[in-house]
Amino acid sequence: MNRRRFLGAVAVFAGGAYVSRAAGPARQPSKTPRKHPTDNETLNFLLDRGEKEHLSGLPMGELVCFMGKAFLGSPYRAGTLESAGDEQLVVNMQQFDCVTFIETCLALARTVKMHGRSPDAFRHELQLIRYRNGEIRGYPSRLHYFTEWVQDNAGKKTIDDCTARLGGEPDRRALDFMSAHRLSYPPLAREEFFAAMVATEHQLSRGTRLFIPRPRVGETAAQLRSGDIIGITTSTPGLDCSHTALAIRERGEVRLLHAPRPGTQVQISKESLAAYLERSPRRTGILVARPVDPSGL
Repeated sequence: MNRRRFLGAVAVFAGGAYVSRAAGPARQPSKTPRKHPTDNETLNFLLDRGEKEHLSGLPMGELVCFMGKAFLGSPYRAGTLESAGDEQLVVNMQQFDCVTFIETCLALARTVKMHGRSPDAFRHELQLIRYRNGEIRGYPSRLHYFTEWVQDNAGKKTIDDCTARLGGEPDRRALDFMSAHRLSYPPLAREEFFAAMVATEHQLSRGTRLFIPRPRVGETAAQLRSGDIIGITTSTPGLDCSHTALAIRERGEVRLLHAPRPGTQVQISKESLAAYLERSPRRTGILVARPVDPSGL
C-alpha cells in the first residue's frame, strides 16, 4: 500500500467508514476533503489492521517490514524528538528520521505480536526501545549512538545482535562525536547532560565494537533476512553509524527500506545494500540486528 492509499484508508477509518471485508462493502466516503490523519488515528488504524488481518502470525521480520511499507512516501524530518522542556516520549507517525522509522516499525510489530490493539502498549514498547533500560531520565537516557542502541536492545531481548555471528571485525575508534559537536545538540548546554554524554562515550569507546567491512557485505548479504535492522558504519571521526535501515529482499537482492535523508521520503532503495555502500567512501560497512519475536520468548 503506497502512502496515498494508506492515508486515504486511515482517513476513511478515522471517519467511521472502515468496515472489515467480512462485514461487506464499505459505504462510499463523503466528498468532503479528507483531513490528514492524526498520529493516534494512524496508530489505531495499523493496530486494528494487525488484529483484523491476523498479522501476529507473520514471522517477526516480515511484520516489521509490513509496518515499514505502510509508511512509504512519508517525509523525512530530522529533530522530531527534540522539544523544549523535559525529555518525554514523542510519537510521530507522520514524519521520520532513519532511527525513529526503525523504532516505530519495531514497536508496532512487537505490539501486534503481544498486545493486539493497545495504543498504550505501543507507547510502552516505543519507550522500551528508545531509552536506556526503557527508562526516561532526561536527554542522556535516550540511546543516541546506534552501537549502544543495539547493545541495550539486545539486553532487553527486543533484537538479536548478529554482527559477531556474521564475522564482524573490531572497530577500535573512539566515539566522541556528540561531545565534540556540543553546539549542534542544544540539550548538551546543560553541564550535567554534557558530563553524562561524555561518560557514555567513554564507556562505549572502551568496549569491543564489531562491524562487517564493506568488501565483505556482498557475501554477508546471503545471510540477511527481510526485517533485519542495518546500521551503516562510517569513517566520520567519533561516530559509529551514519544511517539505519531495514533490510528487505526484493528480486533476489537485499535492498533498504528506510528514511534516507532530508528532502526525501520513506522508500525502498533501487539499488542493493552492497551498491548503496559503494556510493560513498565514508560508508565503511554494516552492523546487523535481527528483531526478536516476543511471542516466542
